[in-house]
Amino acid sequence: MLLGLLLLTACQSKEVVKDAEKEDKDNIINIMETGEIPGVNPTTADNSVSFRAINQVYEGLYRLDKDGKPALAMAAAEPEEKNGGKTLIYKIREDAKWSNGTPVTAADFEYAWKKVVDPKSTAAYGPQMEEIVKNATQILNGEMDPDQLGVKALDDKTLQVDLENPVPIFKDLLTTGTFFPQNQAYIEKQGKRYALSSENLISNGPFKLENWDATKKTWDYVKNNKYWDKKNVKADKIHVQVVKDTNQALNLYTTGKLDRIELDGEFVSKYKDDVDFHKTFTGRSIYLKMNQGKDGETTDLANLNIRRGLAMAIDKQAMVDRLLANGSTVLNGNVPAKIMFDPKTKEDFRKQNGDLLSYNPTEAKKYWQAGLKEIGKTELTIALTAGDSSLQKQQTEFMQDQLQKHLPGLKINIKTVTQKASFVADVSQDYEMLLGGWSGDYSDPLTYLNLFLTDSPGNHTGFSNAEYDKLVLGAKGSLSNDPEKRWEALLKAEQILLKDNAALVPLYQGGRAYLQKATLQNYIAYPIGSENYKWMSKAK
Repeated sequence: MLLGLLLLTACQSKEVVKDAEKEDKDNIINIMETGEIPGVNPTTADNSVSFRAINQVYEGLYRLDKDGKPALAMAAAEPEEKNGGKTLIYKIREDAKWSNGTPVTAADFEYAWKKVVDPKSTAAYGPQMEEIVKNATQILNGEMDPDQLGVKALDDKTLQVDLENPVPIFKDLLTTGTFFPQNQAYIEKQGKRYALSSENLISNGPFKLENWDATKKTWDYVKNNKYWDKKNVKADKIHVQVVKDTNQALNLYTTGKLDRIELDGEFVSKYKDDVDFHKTFTGRSIYLKMNQGKDGETTDLANLNIRRGLAMAIDKQAMVDRLLANGSTVLNGNVPAKIMFDPKTKEDFRKQNGDLLSYNPTEAKKYWQAGLKEIGKTELTIALTAGDSSLQKQQTEFMQDQLQKHLPGLKINIKTVTQKASFVADVSQDYEMLLGGWSGDYSDPLTYLNLFLTDSPGNHTGFSNAEYDKLVLGAKGSLSNDPEKRWEALLKAEQILLKDNAALVPLYQGGRAYLQKATLQNYIAYPIGSENYKWMSKAK
């Protein structure tokens, strides 16, 4: 028995050594996410968490490189141009494969793009193609069949794209999830189960998504060995866990269970001198959305003076200084600063358009009281919906205090829900006011302004303005060949959205303060666009 126990112990010790060697060999990285992934279907995705996941497991004709510039990905070469740049012929790389071993084909792009514009798909970002890809506008409006979209597989590896006009931002658009391919045979086999768990998903990007379904708070990105550029994917596995409390994140970081965490408020001051501390700015625009009504029915927030009062009653500087302290800055518009510049003068868009809705409690009170009189009320109760992270809770409490202090007769009821439920409330327009925002998909003001077109699946506010629609659609189409007129149209559109209509309560441009282990390398986070984990690695 003693000899047997010794032999067993020796065998177990060898197994432990082997496991330790394997763990050391594998390049495993641990990072955090702000909320659960609601879904990873590129057609129906409508939130930053989903698109962040989609960017790791799928890939389009182009992928942003480390510097944020579009680089060839599924496309083998730059396209052949015909018809004055309106027709583009792409060759799909021969070594492009799905994670189940089947080839990525031109038909995968054709199928996916036609799904995106099909009104039956209720795709959140079908309007990305509006006025850009030929016939997309008519299809989205139900005037044409999706088969008439300007995309066609000429053969297995040749894709033809027809545009309404040559578009300067088209290559950037092709790096976003809306334009990623999907495998029709696999999707039809999965049916309604497709992309609801890692068991019902295939990938063509750097990673496969494993150990995930829409309820889980942890999941893994595992290196996709069928990926065409797998030699440049250094991480064997990236383990992700949802962390909504900064104290919890710090505990996980200091005990070596996370390699990178986000900081805010008092934690920034506490760790600003730490060797692992970093700070940068982002292109994330944070605002309150106000539900003016839908399906022909209006709410009290349809009153312009009520909205103006709300939009001018929050001390945004105090919010970014006290609660955030992470590099965030006050934003009095929708388009953020320091990222998009006039094509002729190179002046910053935000500087050109100035402050459209600034904090002014005196004026806010005047607008508010005028609005109450117009709707025949002396007081108003409004529910403010927000996610359940510690930071969002602090923000909503701060805004509740500010709004009730500056606007007599107003009561704000805070409605705290999960991040996933907040996304659902936004998309279904099941809210009165909602704390939200947008990071943008590409470096152009259009990515922020396109959301608020009439009946856009990204609107969800009830805002509608014919002149606004004309300017934004013109920037996507008829003005695309005149950069300066196009720029002027976008400047005017933002003025209509906020200065004239107070459709949102702009709050701040997001900053990013974080702790990151020195061993974590090539965590690529762009000012605009989803993070890119392709090159991430962990030094020994």
